[in-house]
Parts: sequence; C-alpha cells; structure tokens
Amino acid sequence: MEYPKLNPIEAFPVKHEGRGVICLKDPNNLSGKVLMVSQETVFIISLFDGKSSIEDIQTKCKEKFGESVPSDELEHLISQLDDALFLDSDKFKDFKNQIVEDFNSSEVRASSHAGLSYPDEADELNRWFEKFFKEDHKKEPYSAPKGKLRGLISPHIDFTRGGHLYARAYRELDENCEADTYIIFGTSHYAEVDNPFILTRKHFETPLGVSETDNNLIDRIVDTCPWDLFEGEIAHRTEHSIEFQVAFLQYVLKKKKEYKIVPILCNSFFNLVQEGKSPREDSRVSLFLESLGNMIREMGDKVFIIAGVDMAHVGPKFGDSEPVNDLTLSRIKERDIKSLEYSEKLDAEGFYRSIEEEKDWRKICGLSSIYATLSTIQAEKGKLLDYDQALEPDTGSVVSFASMAFYS
Repeated sequence: MEYPKLNPIEAFPVKHEGRGVICLKDPNNLSGKVLMVSQETVFIISLFDGKSSIEDIQTKCKEKFGESVPSDELEHLISQLDDALFLDSDKFKDFKNQIVEDFNSSEVRASSHAGLSYPDEADELNRWFEKFFKEDHKKEPYSAPKGKLRGLISPHIDFTRGGHLYARAYRELDENCEADTYIIFGTSHYAEVDNPFILTRKHFETPLGVSETDNNLIDRIVDTCPWDLFEGEIAHRTEHSIEFQVAFLQYVLKKKKEYKIVPILCNSFFNLVQEGKSPREDSRVSLFLESLGNMIREMGDKVFIIAGVDMAHVGPKFGDSEPVNDLTLSRIKERDIKSLEYSEKLDAEGFYRSIEEEKDWRKICGLSSIYATLSTIQAEKGKLLDYDQALEPDTGSVVSFASMAFYS
C-alpha cells in the first residue's frame, strides 16, 4: 500500500503487561480487534494520511527519531492495521459494504454487545438485573413518587460500572408507568453524517427477546421533516446507548402489557457548541423537536421518554493531556450537578448553556439526547435520583453518569 490512509480510530493509554502502551480500537467495532502499540508507533501511523508515500513516512520518522524505519517493518505495520480494518483500503471497503448490505436487509437490529458488555444468555442476564435491583433497594427503600412519571434519564455506561444507577432509574418505571410506546433518545457516538436525529425501523433484539419498533409513529415523524431521517442508519448497528435501555426495559416490562419502542440516535452538537449557537437556531433540530413534541402531547399517557446518556468524559483516554485528580473530580461533579439542576427544571436552554459556556470541556456525550428529552417531554418537574463517577486508575480518566425521573 503505497499511500496508507488511517480510518478514524480510538487511541488511549492503557497498562499492558506492566508497561504503558496505546490501545487502538475501531469505534464502530467492525472487526472486533484491538492493537497495543508504543508511543513511537502512534507517531508513525499518524503519518498515514493517504497523501504520504512510504518514502515520505520514512523521511519524517528519520527527522523525528534520528533513524529511518526499515521498509519491511513499515509494511508489516501496514498489514497489521489493514487486517484489523483500521485502514481505508479495498479490504475495509469490501467488508463494510457487506456489513451495510446485511444490516439493511434485516428487519431486526441484532444485539451488538451481548457476550461482550453483558451476558448473551437470558437467564444469566436476568440474574444480573435482579442483583442490580436488590442492591438498589438495600441502598434506599422505594417510596412512591408524587405525580405521573413521564420519562427517565438513565446511564449508558456498561452495566458492571453503572448497573446500580440503571436500577435506580428503572425501578421508577416499574412502579409508576403504564405507557405502551417508549421513545428512546440514545447518544450517537460514531455516526459519520451530520443528520441531527437518526431513525431506524428495525426491531431491537437482546437475549431477553425482541422489542418491536412503532413504525406508525416513525411514519408520522418522517412526514413532518423534509430530509432523510434514516441517513446514517448504520450507526444503530453497534451503538450501545439504546441497546442497553432496551435490555432493561425488557426486564422491567416482561410481565406487563405489550409495548413498542421508537429508537432515535441523537448526533453531536459539537459544531453548535463551538459556534456558541443554541440548537434551536438549527432549523432541522428545532423542526424535529417541535414536531415530535406535538405528537407526544397528543399521545398523553400512552408515551414515555427515556434518554440513554452519560455525563462527563475527562482524562487522557478522552484526549486530555493530564490525568484527573481529586480536585478535577470535585469540579466535574459540581458542574454536572449544576447542569442537572437545569434538567430538573425542564430548562433545555439552561442545560445546554451550562455546557456551551465552558465549550464542553467535560465532553458531555449525552448533551443532544438530554436536550431532546427536555424539549419534548410533557412534564412539570424532574428529580435527580442518583449520581456517580466511574474512575479508571490505569488511564487517569473518569466517566460520570446520573439517573433522573420526570413527573407531571
């Protein structure tokens, strides 16, 4: 490969066999592979821009390290990356085209994280959920809330770290909800399009069964928006933020009446944040949320909203130069709680501005999903149920997350 070109990949520091290395991972997990490489190798592959030849890369390496990288070592590295589908090559394009074709031809969005992030056997997954709910009840006895439950904010962090906060959110639903349509706003982490809201008609499968999608409501949504709401639909294939909510929803509603879901991936508001603009200044965002809000109002008690979100992502794993410390963690919590206070007040603009004013240094990956929830839910107040931070000592990084309920 004369001019190797690197695909978008995640690179973050980890400890491997007692030494610090960089982990390379495809965010869309097409191949399921990861590579552990040195800092020096990261510099080399950063030169794989599709414009630099092998000779160009060798020249730049000699300028950096004082010696050139042998051609056979460079070719071996290129082969490794290509086998992992990390390069924009014919092998990658053929593989991706087949995946897209298979996804488009299926009526069901199969679980992408069963067997990876949680058990792929129903009985074992049920035992996980039972444990989460038992632990949550020990922490604080359940007390019936006042008012009609209209929606939830739930984490989308992996169950092993956030199961207690999932349970804190979903026990509210278990005790106080009779809706039959569940709109799920999930964070789109890796969509390659600028479509602000990405729909799918596919039903969602987990080890606990298949949750049918409400295609009648999706038809109504599509009719109100003059652009392709399915552009980037392939992002649903491996996105976990909705899948994790569906699994918990299936567990809670297994003994209740039939229901349907409306899975909506919410794309990043990064450009709006950088420009200092409100999402309502984006005509597509404002039209979509206004139209959906009107439908939710018409549906009344039949509809329920769930936002599958996390809060801050800070530390070297997420691109920051310094590891977090106690002072950083305290500052993150202070700012997170301030943002969540706006959410309790159903103040979508206040919530957004609390993040935009700091240019999203916390990297709130649930920004668009929470904004969409606050803009469409027919509620009068929110209640923060719990908050937590998952610290990774090996990477000096942290993810924060919360559970919240909304009532009318």
